[in-house]
Amino acid sequence: MIEITLVGNVGSLRLGRAGEMPVLNISIASSRRLGEREFTDWVAAKIWGDRALKLQQHITKGVKLLLRGRPEAKAFQRKDGTVVGELVLHVSSLEFLSAKAKEVSAAQLSLDNPVKQQRKKAKT
Repeated sequence: MIEITLVGNVGSLRLGRAGEMPVLNISIASSRRLGEREFTDWVAAKIWGDRALKLQQHITKGVKLLLRGRPEAKAFQRKDGTVVGELVLHVSSLEFLSAKAKEVSAAQLSLDNPVKQQRKKAKT
């Protein structure tokens, strides 16, 4: 399995659903310098299942996060017809790096695999 680590600031977030599964969609901005120029890279991050519902109230615009997860490359077509690529990170773990957000207790941020939890619930 390929896993990447990403550190950046939350640009926006939106709670949605993929079928029955809740998903928290977050845009993460990470800046880098090349000589005198500064560039901002954007990555879409997805948090799935019950943890999406738990984390939604704690993740706000501007909060700095450290995220780890499985990357996925996607392509989509814009309204003007151009096709662009996007990097999506399916989050397996996260850490709050902003002082205010660190107050959230670890118990509230249980990041067990939501897919396995969903399958267990369906079997019972």
